[in-house]
Amino acid sequence: MSGNPAPPPSAPPAASFAPAGEERTAAGLLGIVVAQASFLVAIMYFLGAVYMTAYYSYFRLDSFGLGLGFAEMAIQSLNVVTAPTAIVCVLAVLIARHLATASAPTTQSDTDEDGQERLIRTLESALRAVARAHLYIVGSGLALLLLWPWLGAFRWTAPLLLGAGVLLGQSPWARSRATDGDAAAPSAAAPSRTWSRAVPVFTAGLLVMWGLSLATGALGEQEARQAAANLVRHPAVVLWSTDRLSLAGPGLEVKDLGAKAHYRYRYTGLRRLIERNGRYYLLPLGWTYRTGPTYVIQDGGDLRVELFPGTQEECGAWCTEG
Repeated sequence: MSGNPAPPPSAPPAASFAPAGEERTAAGLLGIVVAQASFLVAIMYFLGAVYMTAYYSYFRLDSFGLGLGFAEMAIQSLNVVTAPTAIVCVLAVLIARHLATASAPTTQSDTDEDGQERLIRTLESALRAVARAHLYIVGSGLALLLLWPWLGAFRWTAPLLLGAGVLLGQSPWARSRATDGDAAAPSAAAPSRTWSRAVPVFTAGLLVMWGLSLATGALGEQEARQAAANLVRHPAVVLWSTDRLSLAGPGLEVKDLGAKAHYRYRYTGLRRLIERNGRYYLLPLGWTYRTGPTYVIQDGGDLRVELFPGTQEECGAWCTEG
C-alpha cells in the first residue's frame, strides 16, 4: 500500500451548473406565462358566456342551445372591452401593482425633487389616503347592497366597491399602522397568514367577478335593446316555401304566387338575428320585447332562404349612435 492518500475527486466546474439554472428559470417563466394565459382565457370565456346569455335571453333564446363553442364565447367577451373599460383596467392594474410593491414613503425636501417626482408623491399620497379609507369603501358597498332593488342596471357597483375595499385593505399602506408592532413577534403572525391575506384576497376576487358578471350582463341586455330598436338594419330575410307556413306577426307579409310556382309562398318583413348550422333565428320587423315572436326556421328542400342587406337609412337615435 502506498502512504500517499488518494487525491479527492475534482469538483465539476461551476459553469456546468449555469445551463441548468437557466433552464429552470426559463421553465418557471414559461409556466407562469401559461398559467396566466389559461386564467385570462377562462375569464374571457366566463365574460363571453355572461354577455351572450344576457344578449340572447332578451330575444327568448338560450345561448348554450345555439351551440356556441368555447372559442366563440371567449371572442364575444371582446364586446365588453371598450376604450373606457380598457383605461380603467390599465389604471387598476398599475395601482394594484404599486400598492402591492411600494414601500413606506421617505421624507424628502421639495427642493430636491423635480416636477415628475412631486407628481408621483402627490399621487402616492392620494392612493395612500384611499387605501386607509378602505373601510369606508366597504361600507359604501354594503349600503348599496341595501339599496339593491333600486339600483337597476348599476347593481354591479355594490360588489365592485366591496371587492375594491377588501383589496385596498390588503395593501401595505392600509396595513402600515396595524403592523408597526408585528416585527417583534413574526412567528405569532405566521399561522394567521392564510386568514389575514389569502382569504380576503380570495373573497375580493369573488366579489370582483360578481360585479364584472353583473356589468357584463347589463351591457349585453343594453346592446340587445339597441339591436331590437335598430332591427331594420339587420340582414333582410325572404322565405320561399312550397307550403304555407304558420308565421304571423307585425310587419310580416306573405304572398301567394300561384299553384304553378314551385315555391308558392313568399314571406318578407323578416330580419336575421343569427344563423347556426342551417337554422335561422328570425324576427319580424315589428318585433317588441313584450309580445314579439322569435321564429326558428330550418333550411330544407321545401324551403329556401334568401338574405339581403338591411335598410341603411337613418332610423332614429339608435342608428345614429351605431
